[in-house]
Amino acid sequence: MSIAPPNLERFRQLVLADRSLHRQLLQTPDLPGFVALAVRLGAERDCNFTEQEVRAALRECRRSWLERWI
Repeated sequence: MSIAPPNLERFRQLVLADRSLHRQLLQTPDLPGFVALAVRLGAERDCNFTEQEVRAALRECRRSWLERWI
């Protein structure tokens, strides 16, 4: 279950549907760069969210994954 804000979830769906966008994010070498790029690319697509919201969503995904596999 996603707890991401609506704009972040909408951006996530856009990324899943767009290989080029997905590739840009995958090529980011570090977490701070990934977060900043996600916020910028989201804003360019009228999906405004904060770095804190991205980081919180990433933590939630990581926690969920760990709970499933540990």
